[in-house]
Amino acid sequence: MAKSILVITDVHDTHSCSIKKGHSIAAPLGDEIDIVRFIRSKEVGALSNAELEKQSTDLSDYVAEVFKDYEHKEVIRSQVVVTNDIVNWVVNYCQDKNFDIVLKTGHRSETLFHTPCDWELIRKLKIPVLIANQQHWRQKHVVLAAIDPTNKSEEHRDLNDTILKWTKKWAETFGCQIHIVYNLPVSKILRELDIIDVKEYARKHRAEGEAKLGVLLKDYDLQNVQIHVAAGTPERAIPQCANELKAELVIMGSTGRTGIKGKLLGNVVEKTMHNLRTDSLVIELNR
Repeated sequence: MAKSILVITDVHDTHSCSIKKGHSIAAPLGDEIDIVRFIRSKEVGALSNAELEKQSTDLSDYVAEVFKDYEHKEVIRSQVVVTNDIVNWVVNYCQDKNFDIVLKTGHRSETLFHTPCDWELIRKLKIPVLIANQQHWRQKHVVLAAIDPTNKSEEHRDLNDTILKWTKKWAETFGCQIHIVYNLPVSKILRELDIIDVKEYARKHRAEGEAKLGVLLKDYDLQNVQIHVAAGTPERAIPQCANELKAELVIMGSTGRTGIKGKLLGNVVEKTMHNLRTDSLVIELNR
């Protein structure tokens, strides 16, 4: 798993977070690493050809410094790309490659009718996307995986399977503490009218939720996994659970809702990501 990694960065990523996170996962998880730094076309007018060439040289030198302890330097590639359409460039590039994961630094600039590059990549790519923040992982970091054990469709079973396989691989590779959360759905109307207490609802149904998760997890041999049952809207409950656990990575599945429906109703994963202060590894539902 994760033998080929695409790392996306841009000239405004002053801390080179994505490249550093790429190094963190490359040695244990990866093999081939492609690093692409984007410059938007409108910014090129202020740069001469010599300055663009310097951008490429600077990127290559920086990658060499970050990966100086990497054993397989010959499989690291870097390039600077000028485009105003980062998403389509990445989607087209991935069609010709066999990447196992795409990694980029997250940006939080969404409005109702503007979808950030992060979300567009998650919606359009059919491979896992790791959206990274500026924080460094602790040596033994905490990972939280969000699972819905109640959905019986084949697609969602496959999605759960992929999430749990990534979770297990992450635990085996990094020796991290794994937590699994199942969020019980609660009607927004009932919650806003104070007809239901979500914490009490979660306590009341905890045993039932744990039993459902137990059935799902028995085939994955996850060591020392801790189970949590929450209630309410996922975009609130999952970040709250992550904060309480001091998790540094949240692994989730995405249904990839697009179009007008996606813009007006939103995507649960996108809403959840907006409230997270962790890295997010998002697995797309295959349709």
